[in-house]
Amino acid sequence: MERPLTGVTVLVPAHDRDAAGAATRAARRAASELGLAGPRAERAAECAGELARALAARAERGAVYVQPSPLGRGLDVAAVGSAPPEDGGAGAGRWPDGTRAGGTLLEVLRELADDLVVRGTPGRGTAVCARWRASGMPGVPLEAGAREAVAAPDVGALRLPVDGESSCGDAWAVAAGPAPGAGIAGPPGTGAGPSLAAPPGAGAGQVGEDGRAAGAGPTAGDGPAGRSGARPGAATAAVTAMVVDGLGHGPAAARAADLAVRTFHGSPALPLPRLMAAVHEALRGTRGAAVGLLRRSADGTVEHCSVGNVRAYVLGRDGVRHRFGAQPGVVGWNMPPPAAQRLPDALDGTLLLHSDGVDGRWAHSPGPGLTGLPAPLLPVVLAHAHRAARDDVTALAVAPARRTP
Repeated sequence: MERPLTGVTVLVPAHDRDAAGAATRAARRAASELGLAGPRAERAAECAGELARALAARAERGAVYVQPSPLGRGLDVAAVGSAPPEDGGAGAGRWPDGTRAGGTLLEVLRELADDLVVRGTPGRGTAVCARWRASGMPGVPLEAGAREAVAAPDVGALRLPVDGESSCGDAWAVAAGPAPGAGIAGPPGTGAGPSLAAPPGAGAGQVGEDGRAAGAGPTAGDGPAGRSGARPGAATAAVTAMVVDGLGHGPAAARAADLAVRTFHGSPALPLPRLMAAVHEALRGTRGAAVGLLRRSADGTVEHCSVGNVRAYVLGRDGVRHRFGAQPGVVGWNMPPPAAQRLPDALDGTLLLHSDGVDGRWAHSPGPGLTGLPAPLLPVVLAHAHRAARDDVTALAVAPARRTP
């Protein structure tokens, strides 16, 4: 069987002193698989361990999430806790061996990670996403003429199996291109992780060192110039996103989900109804799936096409701006003729897709701060707080490229 295009998230509950070791091992193993080498792999492992240790020490209902970066070029270590970032993010901590300068955990994370996003939200505590870029990761560049003009979107994702299982029947995919009608490039047919078509270096810089303190504003960062965000004046890339939920869970559902992802990447620029039909044909003979598709054009228009129970939204800082409906049926089995919906002028909103592994009731009363979270944090925070029992869960958030002042 071919290796899945979309890597699986490893969840480490931070409930006791053993969590630090488990998180360290998970991050070290993932770093090796994703092409991080030497000291950078060890920095990722240290970061995961320190986050888990801090969460456990404060007896929070926190967790560390280790996964391939959705940008397809490295590793993400995310953590969700309830301590305010003024106390050092997930809890103040100093390095026990004294080999590094003392300081809060947040200061240490800034030193360790290539990119860092931190947010505190009222009633939800602190979420952190640290990202490391790996050289040589698979990725598909845009056309040469578009490299200087197109900014890749900001992306966050989570793909989490049912507790106790290693395969996940849910999956996600995302592809970007220079403009509507110009073609949306996807990754090669096989690879170690998902790929986002973007100018060289653009994906690596979309997530900045973001947030010195809780509620400090949309971009409270102190990274070097050019390290986070896109250049002012860069055009927004057209982007197509998919979440697929294979019926049930386990290896058979995972095969259906992975086949849907491969089909998506074969022709992601198709009109959404045709893309859905292609996935339908590919999934014949499998157990079938629910599939949700969203596309944002460079002019801000959003198109949606879904069959089955994959939920799709456009979010803003003011809450859920739009909730899309889906057609009934099972892709690969009894799908009706697919139809697309169009929503004009959603240029500044965050696109969100998630499987029914996230309890959809969250959207009726999302609470302060949730819908305004940066894309790298939104799927993890959403799943951490609203994960349904005994089901795979996948969430994908796509926001416009962050822009430096």
